[in-house]
Amino acid sequence: MKRQLKWLWTRLRKEDEGLLTLEWILLATLIVIGLVGAYSAIRDGFVDELGDVADAVIRVDQSFHTEPPAGLPYAGSWGSWQDDEPPPQVTRGRNLP
Repeated sequence: MKRQLKWLWTRLRKEDEGLLTLEWILLATLIVIGLVGAYSAIRDGFVDELGDVADAVIRVDQSFHTEPPAGLPYAGSWGSWQDDEPPPQVTRGRNLP
C-alpha cells in the first residue's frame, strides 16, 4: 500500500498534461469574479444617478410671475402661478420596506 501511494505521488508530480488547462480555468475564474464586482459597482452608481435625477425632476418649481412691458399695460395675458403643495419626500435606498 505504501509503495502504491509513493508511486502515485511520483506520477502526479511528474505529470503536467493538464497544467495549461488548470491555468486557463484559474484565469477565467479570476476574470469572472472581477467582472461580477465591476458590474455591481456600475449598477450601484447607475441606480444612484437615476435616483438623483428622479429627485431633481420631482423638485422642479413651476411657479412663475410675469409683468407686462412698461408701455403696454394691456398687451397679452399676464399672470402668475404658485405651487402650493410642497414636493413629496422621496425615500431611496436598498432596504426599503
